[in-house]
Amino acid sequence: MPYHVFNSSMFNELNKYKCDSVHYLIFRDSKIRLGLILGERNNQVFSPFSAPFGCFSFINEKIGISEIDESIRVLDDYLKEKNNNSIKFILPPLCYHVSFISKLINSLSRNGYTISSIDLNHVFKTSFFDEKYKEKIFGNARNKLNLALKQNFVFQKTEDIGLVYSIILKNRQVRGFPLRMTLEQVEETIKVVKYDAFVVALNQDYIASALVYHVANKIVQIIYWGDIPGFSSMKTMNFLSYKVFEYYKNTDVEIIDIGISTENGVPNYGLCDFKESIGCSVENKLIFEKFF
Repeated sequence: MPYHVFNSSMFNELNKYKCDSVHYLIFRDSKIRLGLILGERNNQVFSPFSAPFGCFSFINEKIGISEIDESIRVLDDYLKEKNNNSIKFILPPLCYHVSFISKLINSLSRNGYTISSIDLNHVFKTSFFDEKYKEKIFGNARNKLNLALKQNFVFQKTEDIGLVYSIILKNRQVRGFPLRMTLEQVEETIKVVKYDAFVVALNQDYIASALVYHVANKIVQIIYWGDIPGFSSMKTMNFLSYKVFEYYKNTDVEIIDIGISTENGVPNYGLCDFKESIGCSVENKLIFEKFF
């Protein structure tokens, strides 16, 4: 049971067709210490090879830095023997396990791995959502939320993934952004990952949606969310984010991972401003590489 779903065998088996081969590795001395799943393409290896993040998984979360160091050295030797010419790790944001990920960052840096990119990842802590939430968010976000709450919007959970996806697709098409997953790929993924799906309706029209994965203990990640263009003046995204936060506040979820607001480390200023205005905090998500 890895500490996040993207390191699970089921998730990686689902996506293994995207690689030439998949390596399942165990690191042990007197005991098994770490596990790692790598995808190989064109003599290069990646973790993850089809996910927001990956890297090592631990057996015991109290694993020592010396054991991490030794595992990385053994991994490098293994890859050299296999004549792989490079490796790339995308680490989770710190909120997924601050102690283990901090040790990984330190160890990778000291063992010849270089940071090739630093993404900005926004997270929302459900503890921030309380009776004073509106007072704590940015003034412009508060005004937009108040406007949105005056509309006749209806927020509801749904099992209609096709509907959720179609709304996101329209959003991305108008904005000129590609969707990385097809509807079929989403339908296959939710067979192995617990999920929630939401829509916002106005009268008889569905105008916004969100797809959320349960990715770790008390952590969910928003995979897709968006609204249909033409309704943005009614501040549908402020309404949708508010209702998603409210929904998970009433569960055992502690962190909502909103995802990165950068492309190859370059910030999308509007996206950063929106997420921070509604109460999100920012964490780095580091990408490490090494060439052999």
